[in-house]
Amino acid sequence: MHADFYDRAYFDGTGKSNYCSYNGESSPFEAHADAVAAMLREYSLDGPVLDIGCAKGYLVTELRRRGIDAHGADWSPYAIAEAPADVRPFLHRAGAHDLPFTDGQFVLAVSFDVLEHMDLGYARRALPEIARVSRWQLHQANTGRLDIWRYDGDASHCTRMSLEEWQAVASTLDLPHTIVCEPDRRLPFLS
Repeated sequence: MHADFYDRAYFDGTGKSNYCSYNGESSPFEAHADAVAAMLREYSLDGPVLDIGCAKGYLVTELRRRGIDAHGADWSPYAIAEAPADVRPFLHRAGAHDLPFTDGQFVLAVSFDVLEHMDLGYARRALPEIARVSRWQLHQANTGRLDIWRYDGDASHCTRMSLEEWQAVASTLDLPHTIVCEPDRRLPFLS
């Protein structure tokens, strides 16, 4: 989808996406922040974190509240403009395929429910770019395996692949520090 698809109706309307029910205090940002903090501890990572597809910066806000130097990137001009004023300086308007950061600028880049919005060709360009700007990557992909993940509730979901297929994409791109999980986040460092 083009960046203009991710507009007011997408983020604050009804029927176009699953995002419209989110706010700074709602799911799933606290759980996402828990996963990020656990990964930082597990791999002894210290430094800034980048949230790819940050939307209005709710995860960035939660991570910064926890003392983590977090930044975000999203290609929706609406989402960045509508982010809370206190987090907006840490958000950047950029597509995942062309990030305005230096090589290795972040210790960890994360994306939660972003991969399924990318067609496979775009994902094959974006994943190496995300790896370029970060030492480690954690991607949560909505595979649609469980109905409660509401894959079909978002018109911009365009790539439905299994977890194993997403992991194979990362492997064929030779991205060794890239972890791909599903929304249940079955990761060895999470209880």
